[in-house]
Amino acid sequence: MHPPTSAHTLLAALLLSTATVGLLTAQSDPKAAPPTLEASMAAYKGRITPILVKHCNGCHGSKAVKGDLDLEQLEPDMKASASAARWVVVLDKLVMGEMPPQGKPRLSDEEIKAVSAWVHGEMKRANKHLARREAYANGNVVPHHLLFDPKQNAPFDAAARLRRLSPDIYAGFTADLAKGASGVAQPFSPEGKTTFKDMGAPKVDEPITGLLIRNALAIVTQQTNHKMEDGVAKGVGGTPKEFLRLLDEKNPASEPEVAAAVKLQFDRVLKRQPTEGELAKFVALMDKNIKDAGRVTGVRYTLAAVYLLPEAIFRYELGAGEADAQGRVRLAPREIAYALAYALTDRRPDAWLLADADQGKLNAKEGVEQAVRKMLDDPKLPKPRIMRFFREYFGYEQAREVFKEDKDNPEHDARALVEDTDKLVEYILDKDKQVLRELLTTNKSFVAYKTAADTKKKRAAELAKFEEQKAKEPEKFKNKLPPRVGRSVYTAYNLTDFPDQQPVELPAEQRAGILTQPAWLVAWSQSTDNHAIHRGKWVRERLLGNVVPDIPITVDAQLPQAPEKTLRQRMAVTQEEYCWKCHQLMNPVGLPFEIYDHFGRYRTEEVVLDPQATEKNRDAKGKALGPVNRGVPVNAAGAIGLTGDSRMESEVKNAVEMLHKLAASERVEQVFVRHAFRYWMGRNESLGDAPSLQAAHKSYRENDGSMKALIVALLSSDSFLYRVPTTEKAK
Repeated sequence: MHPPTSAHTLLAALLLSTATVGLLTAQSDPKAAPPTLEASMAAYKGRITPILVKHCNGCHGSKAVKGDLDLEQLEPDMKASASAARWVVVLDKLVMGEMPPQGKPRLSDEEIKAVSAWVHGEMKRANKHLARREAYANGNVVPHHLLFDPKQNAPFDAAARLRRLSPDIYAGFTADLAKGASGVAQPFSPEGKTTFKDMGAPKVDEPITGLLIRNALAIVTQQTNHKMEDGVAKGVGGTPKEFLRLLDEKNPASEPEVAAAVKLQFDRVLKRQPTEGELAKFVALMDKNIKDAGRVTGVRYTLAAVYLLPEAIFRYELGAGEADAQGRVRLAPREIAYALAYALTDRRPDAWLLADADQGKLNAKEGVEQAVRKMLDDPKLPKPRIMRFFREYFGYEQAREVFKEDKDNPEHDARALVEDTDKLVEYILDKDKQVLRELLTTNKSFVAYKTAADTKKKRAAELAKFEEQKAKEPEKFKNKLPPRVGRSVYTAYNLTDFPDQQPVELPAEQRAGILTQPAWLVAWSQSTDNHAIHRGKWVRERLLGNVVPDIPITVDAQLPQAPEKTLRQRMAVTQEEYCWKCHQLMNPVGLPFEIYDHFGRYRTEEVVLDPQATEKNRDAKGKALGPVNRGVPVNAAGAIGLTGDSRMESEVKNAVEMLHKLAASERVEQVFVRHAFRYWMGRNESLGDAPSLQAAHKSYRENDGSMKALIVALLSSDSFLYRVPTTEKAK
């Protein structure tokens, strides 16, 4: 029969497989005793109602119903009504500080805790768990002081979930199995909607499904590559004998032979043996496909179906076993093994890690810690996700995407600048001491470290040749300049030549860490100018842990075109009352970087247009000869303020001084831990994650600012290892 019939069978098998995804998220109910109806309603009337009346009913009561929400009519009994989803939204708005609106009195910490405890308790009583919002544009909306309050006791609420494979994990997965297969395409793309790219929801639509099917068939075609000789299948390129037996037209393909091929494919793709039920289904599917589409096509489509099982497309974080007293279930041992491998390597777990899982070594926190340390200490194990964290956190890799005119600086080489900063991060990570402080304050730098020595050697040879020719023919070379070989990347660092040894120490008054590296400064700049607002937003959100609201759609976010003014002068328009509400968060911590130009070079003067000199710049006939510029002393003064921590707030004279102050702050260190948490958990933090965050920060501090210690603490935390079972789909 024509192959498309088999394709239809395969697609049906895929849909049946992926349909089980929803069923897999339904777990047994938590065993922890919920409150009684009487106790929950008494708590609502006695504690929650007064809070709502005080803070919320003015806008969301029967007399004023905004946003279609009347809290006086919202049923508190979540078991007898469908109100649970709305209560989750209410709690989110309160915890994230989105309500009450700006200018209205905020809820106290105790009031937020009371509402949170009641909502979680009532949902448990109603036997409901709705997944909380995950895809915030910025995770900093959770109040920092609450997360690091030692008395914080908010319920743990990390929901069981399926995560789609990231593009990097899928690439590693297919690279392990493709073995030269052609036509394998990347079906996934990074989300890029949050700070980190691997925080997307598991969306698999029709186009992605089509690519997954084509990829599976391309890989299996390579795995079953063969030629026929006298009716007997001969392997080409290492085709397994288990597959060859099925491809042989003269062989009736007995059930044991089919089972052996299916088992081999499960082991290759999923690194496990099929269950009895799975084996029976695939043996039956093989028989049907061969009958429908012929021997070779039927075998290939059946083997390809293994690549389309949910386990090959999603990352399982569902948990197994009985819930503990807090209503949590621990991830299954194999789930932990895969989660650890994906957290560090982008690859499936090695045999020893799966063996640890099978032997119960990952059932305790100590066993997980030991496994993580073993992976971190293995020099032969690639750990690309660690470096990717720093690239995505700092964003300096974007320097390659910022267009710069060659005529403005012919020595600019964005790729070299990014490579230099990569190398500096690796250098600091290798030492693994006070990592964040070093990243924010070091005046060491690598300078075109991949090409510097070779460029110097070539330049020396070309210069010697030039001088030799000049000595022989002085008149001919009288007005010629020495040859130019390669780009003088060192000018971005204000050096006069490539350094002989790397890293080189730059002047401490000019450079302090990654944020003063040319790569970062270029990444957060425009084509022809600095961008103090973007730089300030980065500092505000990723070092200070605050939230900068999105630009209102009614605002034309453009600075005036005034080449005769400095950037600071042009930014004066942002100090208007309506704009300053947001810009007061960014400008004071962004303008200190004005000691650098948009190529990342340190400067003491900013070049602006001189209108009077330009007007006078004419030839004898009065024709304008072009613009004339002048240098204006740089004003890089700024201030650290509005942080929520008065201990770190002060005025600063420039970026170097500011970064040294920030690097000494405990809050900045804690905010860094929050970002690391988001990256390795693949989600934003909630109040229920407070113990994990506090433990991770403590481990980092007690181990002299060790990044390894921080990663071990995060990957062995309750937030990484536990989930709350989902018993109802989020609404």
